[in-house]
Amino acid sequence: MNPMQGVFQGFDITNSALSAEMQRSEVVAANLANMHVTGNSEREPYRRKSVVFEEILAQANNSLADVNGGDRLSAGVRVREVVEDRSTQFFEAYDPGHPDANEQGFVLRSNVDMFRELMDLTVVRRSFQANLAAMRTYRTMLQATIQNFRS
Repeated sequence: MNPMQGVFQGFDITNSALSAEMQRSEVVAANLANMHVTGNSEREPYRRKSVVFEEILAQANNSLADVNGGDRLSAGVRVREVVEDRSTQFFEAYDPGHPDANEQGFVLRSNVDMFRELMDLTVVRRSFQANLAAMRTYRTMLQATIQNFRS
């Protein structure tokens, strides 16, 4: 690894977290936008989606050491996949005038819970803020280091 690459690794790690959280917010937004898509005998209602994160690992070199003594270092995080929530069931609502209502007047509704999605958006926002704060702190540390070298 080029020594200068290591200097900017903090930016790469926080940038990867910001990108992953952005993707997560897009999935939450899609869930909220589609929560009223109902099902009928021909199709399922919209099924809630969520993201699965995975750590990006980098090979350690002589100048870096893993805190656990291994040869792999965290280089950030990314979205591994977007998965459908199959653990939460759809629910039926009585709405006999709805075009997707069955003979008994029930409509199959999405498994998206608006309150859960709003909570997820709050978590995304706080994570985004924390990563921006980490990036600002890292920038300040680099500026102080550069200033010390100039002195």
